Amino acid sequence: MGAQEPVFKMKEGTDIPDMGNAPLPVEPYISAEFFEREREKIFKRAWLEVAREEDIPNPGDYLVQDIEVLKASVIIVRGQDNRVRAFHNICTHRGNKIALKECGNAKHFTCGFHGWVFGNDGELKMITGKEYFPDYVDENKLGLRSLACDTWKGFIFVHHNPNPPQGLREFLGAMADQLDAFPHDQCQRIARYSATPRVNWKVVLDAFQEAYHAIMVHRISLPNSASGAGNPAAMPTSVRLHGPHRSISAWANPGYLPPETGMIVGKYGPSFATQKGQFPGTNPSDDDNWWFDINVFFPNFFCDVGPGWYFTYNFWPVDVNHTRWTMDIYQLKAEHAGALLAQEHTKVLLRDAVLEDFGTLEDTQAMMESGALDALTISDGEIALRHQMNVVHQWLARP
Repeated sequence: MGAQEPVFKMKEGTDIPDMGNAPLPVEPYISAEFFEREREKIFKRAWLEVAREEDIPNPGDYLVQDIEVLKASVIIVRGQDNRVRAFHNICTHRGNKIALKECGNAKHFTCGFHGWVFGNDGELKMITGKEYFPDYVDENKLGLRSLACDTWKGFIFVHHNPNPPQGLREFLGAMADQLDAFPHDQCQRIARYSATPRVNWKVVLDAFQEAYHAIMVHRISLPNSASGAGNPAAMPTSVRLHGPHRSISAWANPGYLPPETGMIVGKYGPSFATQKGQFPGTNPSDDDNWWFDINVFFPNFFCDVGPGWYFTYNFWPVDVNHTRWTMDIYQLKAEHAGALLAQEHTKVLLRDAVLEDFGTLEDTQAMMESGALDALTISDGEIALRHQMNVVHQWLARP
């Protein structure tokens, strides 16, 4: 029987840089020195997604986000003026952490060490026993230390540099243009999952930016959903590279028959049927047999979209071989019992699929560290891995 015609194609006019076709070196996945360079030259220089605005809807609402790769605890807070800001969670007196709860509502943050009081706008409001401090002490210069903070489509991003050389929208570029039409604000979070596996952040990120693995890894939860007679290797239908970011469209097997429950709720939840994808902000290349879009915001945030749903991943490096991963699942707000059933089905289906993904990660990291391989051989369909590594090296080469 003859070889199948490849399904993989590029969107016409997409500017694909010359990234070569050599194997990818293993060292960046296991080297502590390489990781420290990533900390300084990538994560301290990129806009990082940390939350959604509906997580802090009211004035005074706040949440605390530990960003291990920045060695920082960050307060994201909506001020009394309704503006969203981000501050280092540290008192400017003696360095104590001031917000101890994961979330809450507060007009002021009071340090539990010596009682200094800060407004939710970051300003220092009171120094306990100020009369005993030197005359040069100025409250106006001792407010909470800021991170740059901006929003796009309800997503909150922070930047380690309080005055970054590039604004958020400029950083997001054409990736934001592609997703602007998607109705994120009409969706609600239905589930959150998290884990901290022993794995380098790029190893776990790479596992989620290709569908080639679905043939084996998801043969139980989603058998033959992403591969079939027309695409036996589960290659993507199209790829778009937007500067450091990338978007990959996954193929849906037109012959796929989901389990009975999946067929019942398919009308209201994630559909695994072949479709052209007329839902706003999806299927930008107008692919046939389209399933969903894997959208990767460099360095560590995904926003994957489908018809009426989306889910996000955050891959937070802890150290060279530990990563804190979070998944949030969103669907259009349920208006009837069928939609509620679909949401419950989605929670379980995606949970099981992700558990299958995680079944490979720590073994992969351990074997990379064994020294048996010094490079990884990848296919054209795994172009996202090559692009990610190419961008990593570009950022590390910057002065």
